[in-house]
Amino acid sequence: MMRFASSRWLATAVIATGLVATAFAGQPPLPAPQPQPNLLEIAKAKQKAADQKLATEVDQILRDADRLAKNGNTPKAIQQLKTARGNLALAVGISETARTQQTLRLDQKIAILQGRPLPNGNLNPGVQFDPKGADVKAAKKLSYDNYLAELKAVREGIDLVNKYQAAGLMDKANAEIANLNRLYPNNPSVMVLTQTDTLKNRIADAQAFNKIMDDRMWKLQKQTMESNLPAVRDMEFPKGWKELSERRKLSGMMQLTAKEKKIIEALDKPISVNFANRPLEEALQDLSNAFDQPLLIDKKSLDDLGLDLKKGVTLQTPQALSGRTVLRSILATQGLTFVVKDETIQIVTVERARNMLTTRTYYLGDLIQAGPFSDPRFGPVVNAMQAAENAKVLVDMIVKSVDPLMWKENGGPGSVTFHFPSKSIIVRASAEVHYSLSNGFRGR
Repeated sequence: MMRFASSRWLATAVIATGLVATAFAGQPPLPAPQPQPNLLEIAKAKQKAADQKLATEVDQILRDADRLAKNGNTPKAIQQLKTARGNLALAVGISETARTQQTLRLDQKIAILQGRPLPNGNLNPGVQFDPKGADVKAAKKLSYDNYLAELKAVREGIDLVNKYQAAGLMDKANAEIANLNRLYPNNPSVMVLTQTDTLKNRIADAQAFNKIMDDRMWKLQKQTMESNLPAVRDMEFPKGWKELSERRKLSGMMQLTAKEKKIIEALDKPISVNFANRPLEEALQDLSNAFDQPLLIDKKSLDDLGLDLKKGVTLQTPQALSGRTVLRSILATQGLTFVVKDETIQIVTVERARNMLTTRTYYLGDLIQAGPFSDPRFGPVVNAMQAAENAKVLVDMIVKSVDPLMWKENGGPGSVTFHFPSKSIIVRASAEVHYSLSNGFRGR
């Protein structure tokens, strides 16, 4: 019995084993255990890749600097190199060796463009710009003295124009205005003097602008001195920061009539056109119907350009564009543009439009100074450079997004200029563009 039971148990075991083998037949084998990743090697590989990427970016920065210098714009090349050097000091994820090597390359290029001896390579990557350094102090003093001299010269010029105007010597008054415009074309007071208002009003506005600029210059010097004090928190805003923001929201603010608002809404409305050699007068009539607004064509502008309203124009928009973009695009091919004036859309030459624009200033101090570079540890040079770059970004954004064909960069009559001492942009444009800008800066 025992032998039978054992044989029977053995047979059962063999059968069970066969069933198991049959059940797992054709199944993939279990994967072999994988080795654990070496985190240190991964970190080294990532840092090496970051160092290589940094070297490539510095190569491109150096090439751009060479190109700018070759085209006669050495100051801008030096400015971009210094900005890159400041950014490099804050870069993370790179080795200190790479930081030192690439900083040396940037410093060597700056020295070459400035005509100074090359650095010897013994750089300390932790060194920051010293606001007490002789070169920094000299640059600050020169910039400050130049601006004070400009303020004084413009103030004396305005007084002289006022004197000539009071004596009825209009030729001399206009000659002095032309001289000021030649010497200081970007000065807000001078730009006001060149507008088309009465001379008496222009003189009063110019004097007011000059006083504002003078007051702001002294306030700026005080703020610069205060910024050199060490910070006690992660981020500190200047005293009266809310008031500065309110100043931006209120600067350039303007009110439109109900008719003007209706015109702007019509110009903002998206439309599509398919003009194929359509007579200009018919194309303009179609747009007038789409806007539900009359388009007034200046006859003198047509005569000056020798234009025939029956001349064919072609414009096809595969997707809807704003009415203002469509209208400016059609007019630009004929040397024309439009301005909103006296509650109407007036079509004139680009040259004539320049005399119909108005100039306004928009304070941006709280926008261009905000951020990690508003820190006394980086010194006034880096802070000033970063503020200028921030302002450039804003100006470029305006030119590209706020009625692009309005600006001289794109063939239009308008202009945007950044005035660093007052931390403002000076905008010369038509009423509807000022309305869009003032609403944008107010955050509406």
